[in-house]
Amino acid sequence: MFFWCCVVLFASAGWSVDAAEGMTGEPRAVPVNDTEVLRAAHFAVSEFNAEQRVAYKLVSIKSAKIQVVAGVNYILEVLLGRAKCQSLSAAQTEPCFFRFKHNELRCRFVVTEMPWNGSRALTKKKCRPSN
Repeated sequence: MFFWCCVVLFASAGWSVDAAEGMTGEPRAVPVNDTEVLRAAHFAVSEFNAEQRVAYKLVSIKSAKIQVVAGVNYILEVLLGRAKCQSLSAAQTEPCFFRFKHNELRCRFVVTEMPWNGSRALTKKKCRPSN
């Protein structure tokens, strides 16, 4: 049953399941501009900002991988820029200006989704200055 859920998930996301690409459970690269990758990245930044005293916005997605386990892991390498906004909660909804380049962070996020029950969580985060 789990196998068929994965096949349906990949088919609906536009990705092909190919045994030559690697073993089940092994992360594989996906396009950084894929709709689901972008959705996962924006979710990760929103969750990351919820724990910060300042706001960060997504500058770019450097790489993206997916891993099918007991759900789908989106493994993202992103660049964040410190934003100057009216309020921290407005960082995702209003246009904010980026501060100086030395305030950028390079982050590795893992967003885990379980599409069959509609859950999504930022399960790992690790950031460091990008300089």
